[in-house]
Amino acid sequence: MLVTLRLLIVITFFILFQRPLCAADGLLEGSQWKRDGFAVARYEISGTGSRNNPLRRKLRAPFASDELFVRFRIQYDADSIDTPEEGNGEFFVLWLDSAEGSDTTTHSGGVPNLGLHVSQGENRFMVRYSSGGEKFGPALQGNREFLIVGRLWKSASGDDEPFDRFDLWVDPQDNEEFKPSASTNSQKSITAVNWIGFSTGAKTEAGDQIEVWDVDLAATWESILNLPPKKKSVPAQPAVVQRTVNFETHVLPLLKSRCFECHSGDEPESDVRLDLVDEVLNQTVVRNAAKSRLFEVVEQGEMPPDDEPLDADEKAILKAWIDEGLDWDEKLLPTPPPVTDHWAFQKIRRPNVPDVKNQQWVRTPVDSFIARRHEELGLTPAPEADAQTLERRISLDLTGLPPSDNKQTMDDYLASPAYGARWGRHWLDIVRWAESNGHQHNRNRPHAWRYRDWVVDAFNDDKPFDRFLLEQIAGDELEPVSDESVIATGFLAAARYSGNELDKSIQRNDILVDVANTTAQVFLGLTMECAQCHSHKFDPVSIRDYYRFQAFFAQGQPENVIIAEDETVRSLIDEYWQIFDRVHDRIVNVRRKQGHPEPIYVTPTSVINGMRKSEKTRFQELRKTLSEFPQTWGFYAPSASERPALVAPLNMRWPLPRIDGDSPLMETAILLRGDVQSRGPVVQPGWPALFGPMPDRSEKPRSQLAAWMTDPANPLTARVWVNRLWQWHFGRGLVETSADFGTQGSKPTHPELLDFLASELIDSGWSTKHIHRLIVDSATYRQSSQFQPHNSETDPDNNMLLRWLPRRLEAEAIRDSILAVSGCLDAETGGPSDIGQSKRRSLYRHQKRGALPVQQILFDGADGITVCSHRRVSTSALQPLWLLNSHFVQENATAFAQRAKSVENAFHLALGRKPTAEELTDLEALAEQADLHSACLAILNCSEFLYIP
Repeated sequence: MLVTLRLLIVITFFILFQRPLCAADGLLEGSQWKRDGFAVARYEISGTGSRNNPLRRKLRAPFASDELFVRFRIQYDADSIDTPEEGNGEFFVLWLDSAEGSDTTTHSGGVPNLGLHVSQGENRFMVRYSSGGEKFGPALQGNREFLIVGRLWKSASGDDEPFDRFDLWVDPQDNEEFKPSASTNSQKSITAVNWIGFSTGAKTEAGDQIEVWDVDLAATWESILNLPPKKKSVPAQPAVVQRTVNFETHVLPLLKSRCFECHSGDEPESDVRLDLVDEVLNQTVVRNAAKSRLFEVVEQGEMPPDDEPLDADEKAILKAWIDEGLDWDEKLLPTPPPVTDHWAFQKIRRPNVPDVKNQQWVRTPVDSFIARRHEELGLTPAPEADAQTLERRISLDLTGLPPSDNKQTMDDYLASPAYGARWGRHWLDIVRWAESNGHQHNRNRPHAWRYRDWVVDAFNDDKPFDRFLLEQIAGDELEPVSDESVIATGFLAAARYSGNELDKSIQRNDILVDVANTTAQVFLGLTMECAQCHSHKFDPVSIRDYYRFQAFFAQGQPENVIIAEDETVRSLIDEYWQIFDRVHDRIVNVRRKQGHPEPIYVTPTSVINGMRKSEKTRFQELRKTLSEFPQTWGFYAPSASERPALVAPLNMRWPLPRIDGDSPLMETAILLRGDVQSRGPVVQPGWPALFGPMPDRSEKPRSQLAAWMTDPANPLTARVWVNRLWQWHFGRGLVETSADFGTQGSKPTHPELLDFLASELIDSGWSTKHIHRLIVDSATYRQSSQFQPHNSETDPDNNMLLRWLPRRLEAEAIRDSILAVSGCLDAETGGPSDIGQSKRRSLYRHQKRGALPVQQILFDGADGITVCSHRRVSTSALQPLWLLNSHFVQENATAFAQRAKSVENAFHLALGRKPTAEELTDLEALAEQADLHSACLAILNCSEFLYIP
């Protein structure tokens, strides 16, 4: 009877499964099961004691897009459950496969499975690709209904890419889309789903009673859980408001006659000032007078308190003014520029090099400024370090590698390609560079390496810092534009980019916030980020200043930009986007007819799946062809760029809408409290008012910003850069807070020296290597680390630079030094980053946010998420364990021993000096007791090897 019943179920279910799934706009928005009422049917399944596939169904068409949701409900009869202790436990799965198979097909080994299996003495829900690779969620309970949801998706977009990620939810809540109960991954997976079915196994017995129902497929979380669709929006200009009141003729006379007597000037009543637009914004909800405090007190007659209330016409003017966007004329009622005596905001003035008594100690003008402070405090500098120590210090500092046997000068080191790799890494720290998008999906940026190489070359070529800045801020605006200058915009494009954000306004604003904050901090030493919600609490930067600064970048966004410009490329790109735009518009029109709310955002996946066969074939051919052209991850604004749009496809699930030459200019508005839904007055590009008025707006706004930043009158840019150089040489800047020159930052220990170096930078044509020479040639830099008690009593923190303070090498330099002394370092430079094993410099290892190489994480590498102006130095047990036991160090210690052949030679190769008699005795004893490998391992683990002496 059981066999007959099971056969009937199989026949019935198979018939239902043959009904085609409905694909809306090319995506599976829901299954025919639900629409035909079959979701409510319940299917009772039992086992056969072996593998069996009683229920399966073919999809209408193979599904190869990036994401597919599946769900079913299940209830297991409690009396039929075997627990692992009592018997064999239970097994039951739903599978998704490209082929149907037979009744006994296993549907495993790379086939996605959701269901039940045994783990830790319990029957638990699980997700897997193959036997032994299960990831488990909650435990099964009998006689209880469970809702099981799975998300099968591709980490790399494309029909030929595998479904390599599978997530499981058990009884999910509506808001748990990104909180699965369990997740697994496998590169050995199917690339398309064509069949869905249920399987029993050896643990599923004939007496088991399993009920499943409500089986469904969908393309979104909302569809699979029958939720309202997410609100979607794209960056759009606010609707044009028909103004009925004029600021000059209506509003300003009203404010003057009824408000300014009490609420203007430096000491307004109740600290409410209505003659400054930024203060008025604090009293209003722009475009909503009904929710504005300013209108509320007037409407209720609370204001003005000792005068006649506003009449109906005056109230109407005030209400219309707020509702229509709070139009304000800065020429009629300007915001007075802030006034401050903070040192960093004063002009750079070149000081005279001081005369000092200890003139014989002075090697460069740097020493005169240092010596003057020594003499004022009665302090004595440490003696000069010995030649071997200096050689090692300069080599590690300038190149990140220990010195070779060939004697080299400082100019030799500055001319070495290793210099650019070392100092380029410093720069990549502060510009938060990495090779993935960050956030949840964190997809790789396969072309981001070109910016890294551009940075390295810029340091090696001593590219003038003003040009270095200009190309990074506005490379695509330059005339004539070059591949190199477009690559340089990787600085702006290094911002994190959420590929899972459906609200395009939020997605774009997050990028612009990152770009504005980073630009201000890296080049100006200003922490402007808090001003995105309110005027800065400490520095003279208003919320208006913040959004004017952000507006410099509003016309562009990160893109894959093809840098091989010729007519063939241009025609292929034009054809590619013509197909894309044609299908996109077709889908928008259909959805508009169906009553979808505006604005309608269509994902790239929807566009591709909505293509007709001939369109998709040609589109995929074009995509493949375009992917083979050289391209870079850069920042591109077609409204200002000198190069026509050569924007290549993005490997991203939900990218920003493409902007091209026909796109309208993006207006920047003050976002009240930083909320993209609370747009205040529109602003034009401008730097903070503290630094003077902005000239008339340029058609190339970022070039205008760069010109202001590198104007010799700018008080910040040169100071900030030379201070960073000083910090990377000495471990601490003349201004210790190198990313914050504001009022809450540290004061410079030697303010005149800072201004001297800034003036030297400008006068030398912005040469970074010139500043290196002034510093590294100085007696200050060449001091030993000898401790002097009398100095320590007066200056315990060595702020006056009375001796050299040794500091630990950064993560990359530790690894590179190990490779160098072992003779295994691969000197090849540039090109795509290395994934997996590599013997090139650490700079060339793949930098994926959230998944950096282990050794970089252990030794405090920059995370690529925020500006890293100063690396922390931690001490943890894992560090010596890695240095002793890791495969990398063990392998290189063996190579080191083979290269050195003796303890004495190994010591010299690693530390640049001969061992003392005691050191030699101890190491030779270790080598005799164990082997030379062990002695070499001990040398690699000594502090002297890991520190800049």
